[in-house]
Amino acid sequence: MHIHAVCLIGLAGLVSSFSCRKPYASSLSMPSTSPSQEQVTVDAALPGDATVLRMDRLCHGRLRCSVSDRSPGGRTEAGDVVVVRLAAPADAATDEDRCDRREYWLSRPTRDLLLAVDCETQWGADNPGPASLTVSGTLAVFHYVEFLSGDACELVDASVRLPHGRIDAHTRYFGSVDGNTCRPSRKRAPVPASGLGTLDHPILVLHRP
Repeated sequence: MHIHAVCLIGLAGLVSSFSCRKPYASSLSMPSTSPSQEQVTVDAALPGDATVLRMDRLCHGRLRCSVSDRSPGGRTEAGDVVVVRLAAPADAATDEDRCDRREYWLSRPTRDLLLAVDCETQWGADNPGPASLTVSGTLAVFHYVEFLSGDACELVDASVRLPHGRIDAHTRYFGSVDGNTCRPSRKRAPVPASGLGTLDHPILVLHRP
């Protein structure tokens, strides 16, 4: 599976004016609707959120949730890598709230593991950006770029071994913005501790709070 999203940024003027908005595109087709999927009405107090599509257990009953991609690992016992998308509310007023959250799950017969979390598009400097993911055999490889304030940026390259969710490699570098590109420097960025793979604690931390 290869999932790729690019965030193009114009950095003319002040960093506070920074914003990037590019639709997410996937090379994988959408999965067909299963009998377990249902469309239900949402409380009218949530403007713009008239319906919600609940798809399999990885949505955990959350609103505006859908499964955008599903790809088997290299071996049956490695499980499936599933991308779950949580759309931003229609009335989102801040950059943080406009994030269309994506969760990269390893779906296993025993226990599901949350590998990583990103945003489909980066809204504003220092906020979470989009990642690209390539699954090859039993290795899930992430590449992540986040644009920071002051014409700075951070690049992350990491790989997670399936099916156990063990991080094989994790490197992070600060860089500088050159046009729409993050040019890495030799300055390494701190590597956050890995999580347990639960809903609130992904194994690989891409955006450092």
